[in-house]
Amino acid sequence: MAPGTVRCTSCGSDADDVVDVRRVYVTPAAWDTEEKVEVVDEVEQWCFPCRTHYPHEEVGVDGSAGGAVDDPA
Repeated sequence: MAPGTVRCTSCGSDADDVVDVRRVYVTPAAWDTEEKVEVVDEVEQWCFPCRTHYPHEEVGVDGSAGGAVDDPA
């Protein structure tokens, strides 16, 4: 691993733009089910490509959620 890089816990690549996030599982609404959004408690470190492809919440400096769920779709 190069100096200044951190391993992304989502894809495993080494990157210098890794951010603390909480993974979000989204189940879309269908004719027979309601939409479901589940935010996990575990904090992970994700690189930019993973943050652009997968729903997540960024974690603030104090450990709180950094805002709304980011849904790349």
